[in-house]
Amino acid sequence: MSSAQLIRSARDCLVQVRGRTAGSGFLAAPGYVVTCAHVSGVTGSAVELYWQGRQLRGTVRAASPAPDDEGLWPYPDLAIVELQDPPEDHPCTWWHDQIPMGGQQLTAAGYSDKYTYEPEIVTSTFTYQGDQNFHDGLMLRLKQDEVTPGMSGGPVLDLSAGGVCAVVKATRMDSTDMGGLATPVGALRCLDPTAYRALVRAHDAHHAADPRWPDTLAHQNAPRGRAILPPRTQRTLFGLLAAVPAPAPESLLPAFHEAAGRYAAPPRLPLHEHRDVISELQAFVVAERRVPGSLLYAAAVARELSGPAAERLRFWIEMRVESLGLDGHELARELKAPRTRSGVPRSVMIRLKPSAVDPSRYHVAMWRYAGPDAISPAAAESDALPLQEALEHARSLLPEQLAILGRSGGDPAMVELIVPQDLMEQDFDEWKPWARKAWSSLGRKHPVVLRDLERFDDDELHQYWRSRWQRFMAGAASGGPAIALACDAEADQEMLEGWIESEPSLAALVLAGSLRIPSSGAVLEVALASGVPVILWRRSDPQRCSASASSGCPHRIPRDCSTAEDAGSCPAKAFFTDLRTDVAATEPPQWPERVRQLRGKAAAGSAGGHHAKDLVLLWDDPERRLPEAPLRYA
Repeated sequence: MSSAQLIRSARDCLVQVRGRTAGSGFLAAPGYVVTCAHVSGVTGSAVELYWQGRQLRGTVRAASPAPDDEGLWPYPDLAIVELQDPPEDHPCTWWHDQIPMGGQQLTAAGYSDKYTYEPEIVTSTFTYQGDQNFHDGLMLRLKQDEVTPGMSGGPVLDLSAGGVCAVVKATRMDSTDMGGLATPVGALRCLDPTAYRALVRAHDAHHAADPRWPDTLAHQNAPRGRAILPPRTQRTLFGLLAAVPAPAPESLLPAFHEAAGRYAAPPRLPLHEHRDVISELQAFVVAERRVPGSLLYAAAVARELSGPAAERLRFWIEMRVESLGLDGHELARELKAPRTRSGVPRSVMIRLKPSAVDPSRYHVAMWRYAGPDAISPAAAESDALPLQEALEHARSLLPEQLAILGRSGGDPAMVELIVPQDLMEQDFDEWKPWARKAWSSLGRKHPVVLRDLERFDDDELHQYWRSRWQRFMAGAASGGPAIALACDAEADQEMLEGWIESEPSLAALVLAGSLRIPSSGAVLEVALASGVPVILWRRSDPQRCSASASSGCPHRIPRDCSTAEDAGSCPAKAFFTDLRTDVAATEPPQWPERVRQLRGKAAAGSAGGHHAKDLVLLWDDPERRLPEAPLRYA
C-alpha cells in the first residue's frame, strides 16, 4: 500500500462540518461522523455537514462539555455525530488507536478557506514531537507544517500503521510551521459510553466486511517485541468481537490485568469494549514467541461464550497462533478452560484485611475464581476504609461480578468471604446488594461461606488445615464426615486443644451459640488453629450452654455438663441434631449449597424460627487459594 492510497482514502471520508463553528470531520462508521466538540457543539446540537457536494444533517450524540470560560475546550474535545439520512454504502476511515513513535511522520487532512474563497481539502505532513499534557489528558504535539484554520476535527493519519490515529484540535500559530495539537482517537472512550459503543461496534463490523480501506503489511516502525497485530488481522479480530454480546464494563479492567500481568500499569483511558482492552494490550512488549496478551484476552472472551460466534472466534485464534508459529499450549489451556474446570465451584472471593497502620480500617479486594489457574481480579484493592464503608464497597461491587460468572451457566456462584475472626459475626448472608430487589438476600440466592484470613497468611497452619480437609472430603465414603458439638460452658483453651487434637478424624464442628459468647469465640479460635476446616453456628443464638443441660449428647465436647435426672432439654443438642440431619448426610462438596437451601427454608418458616435461621458456614477449602498479591507501597 502506498501513502498516496491511504491519503486518498482519508480524503474520500472527509466531511465539512458547520455546527458551533466551521471545521472538519470524518466518516468514522456507517452513519457516524467524528469531529471536535468545539466545532460541532455540545450533546444534542444539530449539525450541518457536506460530503462530496452533498448536504447532510446530523445530531451530536456525545461531546465533551463546553468550557466555563472562553478558553480551549476541555479534553478530549471530541464529538460523535449521528447522521439522520446517511449516504448509502459510504466509506469509513479505519482507526489505529496506538500512540505513534516519536519522530513519526503523520499526515492531517481537513477543509480550509485560507487560500480560496470556498473551503477546500488541504493536507499537511507533520513530525510527531511527543506528548503534551492538556487538562489531564494526553495530546499529540505536531510540528514542521501548518495547521490551517478549518482543519479542526479532521483526521490525522499514521501512514506506517495504516489508519487514523488522532483528530486535529488546535494550531500553535497561524501561518507558521509550528504545527499544533491533536487528540488521540482512543480518547473517544472519554465520551458517553453508550454512544461510544454504538460507534465502535458499527466501525469494527464495517471494516471486518468491507475491504475498501487500503491494507498495510504491519506497523513497520513498531518497536521490536511490541505485540501489535497487522491491520487486517486487527480488523478481523475486532469484527469478531463486535459480533459477541457487549461485555460488562466492570469486567474489562480485571480482564486487562489478567492478560497483561499483575504488574502492568492500568490504562489511562476508560475501557468500554473488548477492542479497548486489545488496544491497550498491544502497547506491551512481549518475550519472543510468547503468546501476546491480545490473543490471551481474545481466548478469555471465547471461553465465556457459546454458539457460532464463539466457535468463529476460537477458530480464528487457533489459526492465528499457528500462522505466527507460536507455542499454542498456553492458549489452548485458556480456550479449553471451562470444560476442564466444570467440576470446580465458581465463586467471587472477597477479602477484608485490616490495615497494618490502623486495624480499625480495612482493605477490600475481590477476585473471580473459576479454578486454581483461572483467578481474575475483579477490582483493584481499595484504600484502607472504615468498616462500614469497606462493607458497602464490597457489597456494591458484588452484583456485577456474580452476573459475569452467571453468564457461563451452571449453579449459582458461591461467595467466599475471607475475613479476620472479629468480622465473622457480620451478617454477610443477609446482604441485599440488588437495588431493584430489596427483599432478596445474598445468602438465599448464592452459597455464602466464611474463610479464615489468618490461614492465608500463616503457612504454619496449612499442614493441619489440609489434613483435616482431606478427612472431611473423604467422609462421604465412610458414612459422613466426623462432626462434633462444642457445648461447653466455660472456655479452657488448653483443654479444647487437647480434645480436638485427640480427635484427628474431626472434620467439622458445630458451635452451641453465637460468637458473641466468649466460650464460642474461644472454641472457634482453637479450632481454626488446629485446622478444623468446617464450622457452623447461628448468629441469632446468644445462649450459652447452661449448667442444667443434659449430658446425653454423644457428640459434644466432653466437659462438666450436669448429669441430673431433672436436667432440662439442651437447645444446643436440638440444634445440633436437626443440623446433622439436614447437612451431614449431604456430600461434603455440596454443604455450601445445602446451607443456602436451608436459609431459604428458614426464611419461609414460621415466626418461631427454623433451626437454620441466621446459620453461618465457615467452609475453608485449602485448595482454593488466592494468587500472590503484587507488592505495594506501605
